[in-house]
Parts: sequence; structure tokens; C-alpha cells
Amino acid sequence: MNLIISIIRTLFRHRWLILIGTTLFTLLVIYYTRHMRGGYDVKATLYTGVASGYNLESDKRTDWATVQNSMDNLISIMQAESTLKRVSLRLFARILIKGNPEKENDGITPASYNYTYNHLKNSPPGDEILKLIDKSSEDKTVANLEAYMRPHKDNYIYGLFYYSHPYYSYGALKNVKVQRRLTSDLLDISYTSGDPGIAYNTVSILMHEFVEEYRRIRYGETDKVIKYFEEELKRIGKQLRAEEEDLTKYNVQKRIINYLDETKEIAAISKEFELREQDALFAFNSTASMLKELEKHMDNNARQVLKNMEFVDKLREASNITGKISEAEAMTDSNKKDLHSLEGDKKRLNELKQELNALTTSYVGHKYTKEGASRTNIIDQWLEQTLLYEKAKAELKIVQSARRDLNNRYVFFAPVGTTIKQKERSINFTERSYLTVLQSYNEALLRKKNLEMTSATLKVLNEPTYPIGANSTNRKQIVIAACIAIFVIIIALLVLVELLDRTLRDASRTLRVTGYRVIGAVPSLSTARYGGLTRTYIQLSVRELTNSLLRFLSKRKSPGVFIINLFGTSEDSGEDIIGTLICGFMQSRKLNTKFICYNKDFDIASTQYLLARNVTDFYTPQGEDVLIVAYPPLSKSSISSALLHDANANILVTPANRGWKTIDKQLCEQLMLQLGKSNVPFRICLTNASREAAEDFTGQLPPYTLLRRFSYHFSQLSLTEKIIFNLRRKAKEAEDEDDDE
Repeated sequence: MNLIISIIRTLFRHRWLILIGTTLFTLLVIYYTRHMRGGYDVKATLYTGVASGYNLESDKRTDWATVQNSMDNLISIMQAESTLKRVSLRLFARILIKGNPEKENDGITPASYNYTYNHLKNSPPGDEILKLIDKSSEDKTVANLEAYMRPHKDNYIYGLFYYSHPYYSYGALKNVKVQRRLTSDLLDISYTSGDPGIAYNTVSILMHEFVEEYRRIRYGETDKVIKYFEEELKRIGKQLRAEEEDLTKYNVQKRIINYLDETKEIAAISKEFELREQDALFAFNSTASMLKELEKHMDNNARQVLKNMEFVDKLREASNITGKISEAEAMTDSNKKDLHSLEGDKKRLNELKQELNALTTSYVGHKYTKEGASRTNIIDQWLEQTLLYEKAKAELKIVQSARRDLNNRYVFFAPVGTTIKQKERSINFTERSYLTVLQSYNEALLRKKNLEMTSATLKVLNEPTYPIGANSTNRKQIVIAACIAIFVIIIALLVLVELLDRTLRDASRTLRVTGYRVIGAVPSLSTARYGGLTRTYIQLSVRELTNSLLRFLSKRKSPGVFIINLFGTSEDSGEDIIGTLICGFMQSRKLNTKFICYNKDFDIASTQYLLARNVTDFYTPQGEDVLIVAYPPLSKSSISSALLHDANANILVTPANRGWKTIDKQLCEQLMLQLGKSNVPFRICLTNASREAAEDFTGQLPPYTLLRRFSYHFSQLSLTEKIIFNLRRKAKEAEDEDDDE
């Protein structure tokens, strides 16, 4: 509780510091915010169509997670650094192109133009950059600025965006607020700037750059995919055509029209020739056996006929014609010319048969053989069998030759079929790859078309409007906050100093810091702060101090006098002054009082003092009733325990404006060890005390004005005490005391 009271008193004592400090700081804030103006708000609304727009890629169900992701992407793109950088460059270019130093033009104020132009003109590369400004084209100017920008701290355009420019920096532009309106397709964009033209043009440019940036990002991905698929389609298509042409060339080279049909036809022909070979072989063997049997029954005359040259030639000719006929009949693709030749051969064969029969008849001598067989029939049968034999022989030869050709065809067609299948598989694989890429290409085109539709739905629903009036400033709130903040800071500092400061100052703090009670507080004699009232303050303080000391004078000590010991912990503590004042006040009250001081009335270096058991060992009393002894500082010389015990009161005199140091604490602790459990009281007397510290012992000091009375009662926390009706009485008492003196 004492600490709280001490803090309150401290704050009240420094009330003028708190009030004046708070007032001055508040006035400074008011002065420096005198040019503060409200910002200009510009708002716009963008319709995205993400949630409710038509989509070619999805069904009728809405994926809200995808919708939220798309909205977040739109907001992120709008607030992206790359987007804001393009906004900064275009805004900078527009201000320099369309701005006018004397009048507003297209929403660009003269203030923003002059600030931008002067800032650029006064920079080192100002003239160089001004040459990049193309008054006829904003796009060309932006392109020139982008080409000029380099990531270097000395590059003006680069620093324009990355330093702290109020219009074009990233720090200023990132204050653009983008927020989705509930769960709708609408985005609310707002921006506040100190210049109305800057705010308006910033939002207007942002709308345009956002749509372009969105298209660049989305179309960039899709266009790369489409370009890839187009290149793949060209490559695979070229490969497919090459493989098909290669297959065609191979078929032409191998004379293949339809491999499957041709192989089936060859298989059928092979089977047919196999049957014909069997028939021909059977006929050949039958006729050969028949000829051998007929030749057994021939006589010599018949054999001579067979050996006749004419007969042999005709028989050879008949055999050749029979072979030709058999070969011609074996061919399935004979034309008309071959058919005419075949008819001629058959006719010639018949003629030869008749001629051979005639020859055989002319050479036959006997009609019958010994066995009774007709020779004419044998020759005829032999001739017939011979012709059949030749025919079977020719047919067998032809069939075997055809079989060999068919075998060669099998050898030819076997690898051709494998190669054709390989080529067809390769073509099939390439064709399926082509179709797959074509499908992906169509999907990419569909996605691009969907993006075009999505981008088409990005429309500015509410265009940004040029602001006419500025917003109300928060200057009042700033001033109030500054006033409260400095007020709290000053109080906090004072409280902190109060808690940490070890300056004695007044009775309550002295008791808290030292642990010893205070008996009185006397103002300084040399202070001019209180003017003519200083003497009155000292008299009242000394009177109260003396009255407190008289309460301890209950028993005379060994010399038969009352003894009051005064000492300090260091020099200039004021014990000599206090002793003189107390002695003078007691003498004014008709008390026989004597004040003695070290180095004047006794020698602290003498043996009598150092070994003294009481005052009479170094001073001879002269019949005094009260003896006030001022001892040397405890830091220079010690006081014997006997002298401390042989006293009515031990008073430690110390200035109120001096801090309580560690050495002071140690000296007092040693002193208390000397006193031990003695009944001799030990108190502290404060010198150089303030009026407030003295009033803790004397009560309110003059003047007794209403303000002083109120201040005193508030410092004493007498908050409900009546003070007005006691003013005249207190003033009269003060006048009476002055008259008595």
C-alpha cells in the first residue's frame, strides 16, 4: 500500500512534467499531421464466370473445390509481383505521356505528373529515360521501359518498382485489395491512394493487365501443348506415309497384289497338281506295264516294224505331239492362238496314228500268233499304249515341272508374307500412335477453346470510377493515440524510476530503501525556489524535528545531561547545520542547550576521543541540559559503541537528494551491530528536502491557497476532506506564527 501511495505521490509531484510533456508531444503530432489528407478510394468489380460459366470440359456438376482453387488462382495472379510490375510500368508511362503540369488531363492530376516528372528529371539517368517516352504510343513506351530495366540497384526503372516510391513501388501497389464476394463469381477490387488520378489509373490498368496476364499464363501452357501435338502429328504422319509407300514399293517389287488371295490360289493349284501328278504317275506306270506285256507277244516281224526308221520317226513325232498336247492341256491360261495350235496338233496326231497303223499292217506277215492271238490287235494295242505312255510321260513331266515351280513359289511367298506382316504391324502401330496424338491434339484444341470461353467471361462488371472526394482522415485518432501513448509512456517511465531509484527523497521512500524510520525533513537553506517562504519552511521543519527529539529526552545520561548524537555516512551531510538549527530552536524555548561539532570542539584524532566511554572523556560539560554532538562521517571515523549507548537518540543526517549506496548500507549495518539490542533509538533526518517531503512531518506549508490546499490533500490522498472552509483559519495561523517570530 505504501508503494502505491508513493507512486501516486510521485506522479502528482511530476504532474506538470506529465501534462506539459504530453501536451508538447501532442502538439508536435498535430503539427506534423497538418498536411495529412484522406486517401481516394477506387473500386471495381470483375465477373469471372468460374462457378456458373459454361465449361466444355466438365459435366453439369460443379466441383466447388476446383472453383475455389480457380478463384484463388485469379486472386493470386491479380496480386502477383509480375502483374503489379507491368501495372507500375504502364502507370509510369501513362502519367508521363498524358499528364499535364498545369491542368488535369484524362484523370491525371498536375500534382502526380509534376512529382513524377521532377523525380525522373532530377535523377542521374533522367534525360536518358525521357528519350524512351514515346508520346504517340503507350505500348511502345512500356516496351522501351521493359528493355531498359535491369536488375541493378542503380537502374532507375528497377528501383522505381522495388524501392519505396509512393505511386509505382511494389510496396504501394501490393495494397490493392482483391476479395471474392461471398460464393459468387464476382471479385471486388479496391485501391486507396493519396492522388485520385493515381488511384483511378492504377485500378484501370490493373483490370487490363490482369486479363492479359491470365491469358498469357493459361494460353502459354495450352499453346505449347498444341504446338507439340502439331509437330508430333507431322512427324508421325510423315512416318506413316513413308511406311505405306515402302509397303507399296515392296508389293510392286515382289509383284504382290493380294497376298492372302494369292497364297490361297497357290495352295489350291498345288492341291490340284498333286492330284494330277498322282493320276499322271498312275497312267504312266499302267501304260509302261502294258507295253512290256504287249512286247512279250510280238514276233520278229512285229519287232522289225518297231525298229523301222520311218516307224520310229513317226512314233517319235507322235510322242512329241502327244507331249505338246498334254502340256497345252495342262496350261489353264491358254489363249486363242494356243487353242488353234492345239487343234492342229491333235489333228496331226490322228494322222500319225493312221500312218502308224498302216505301217504296222503292211509289215504284219501272219495274222495270228502261236498262242492264237491276233497280231493286228497286238500292234494296234501296242501303238495305242505307246501313245498313251508318251502322253502319260509328258503329262507326268509337266506336272512335276509345275510342282517344282509351285515349290519355288512357296519359297518366294514365305519371307514375303513375313515382311508384309512386319510392315503392316509397323503401319498399324504408327497409325494408332497417329490417332492417339490426334485425339490429344483435339482435346488440347478443346481446352484452348474452353480457355477462350473462360477468358471471354472475365469482364469488368463495374468499371473503376474517378473519385471526386477524399476519405476522412484518421488524424484525430492518430492525435488521440499519440496523446494517450506519450501519457502512458511518461507515467511508465516515472513509475519505473520510482521503483528503481534509490534516492531517499522523502520519508516513505527512505523507509522502503533503507529500512530505517525518518524523524524529520528539513529544506535546504540556500534554495531560492520558495522565495521568502524558505525561512518559514525551515523554522516549521526544525520545530517539528525538535519536538520529535524532545520525546526521547526522558533520562539524563552519565554526565547528567541529555545527549543527542548527530552523524552522517559521508561528508556534506549537513549534520552541523541541523545541530545548529536544533540548538537554536531549543535555546529559543529557554532550554540550556549546547552544540559541539568535531574538529571544532574536540579532536577526533585524539586518544581521549578514540577511547572515550562517554562525552566527558573528550568534552567538559558546562551545566547544559541538552548536549547536541556532531560526530565525523562514518566513512572517515568510527564511533565507539559506548558513545552510541550513552545517548538519548542517535540521528543519521543524510541529504534527501542523495542516493542510498551500498557503502551507506554497510556503514549503517555496522552501526546497528554496535547498538545491538540497546534501547537508544536510531532515526534518520533528511536535509535538502523538498517542500512535499517536509510536509509529511509539518503538515501543509504556506501559502494556503485553494490550489495549494487541493494539491496537498490530493498528495495525501485526502480525497473527500473539506478544504474550502479552513482556508481563512490556516492563513490566520500562519500570520500569527510570523508575528511571534
